[in-house]
Amino acid sequence: MAVRNRTESLTWGLLILALGVLLQLHYLKPELRILQNLWRFWPVMIIVLGVNKLIRYFSTKQQERIEPGK
Repeated sequence: MAVRNRTESLTWGLLILALGVLLQLHYLKPELRILQNLWRFWPVMIIVLGVNKLIRYFSTKQQERIEPGK
């Protein structure tokens, strides 16, 4: 359970950090059209989060089979 929470925290932390970097780049270089591209590809973020959840689910199930006592 601790590994799951740690991975989830890392995922959200990296996502928020990436979003902050993209927003800062938008303000420094408006000609890059970062917000327009971010808005265009926002479903990709949902897909990445879904894949992350699936990976965590299956890795947790595999660990339970290997170490049933923990």
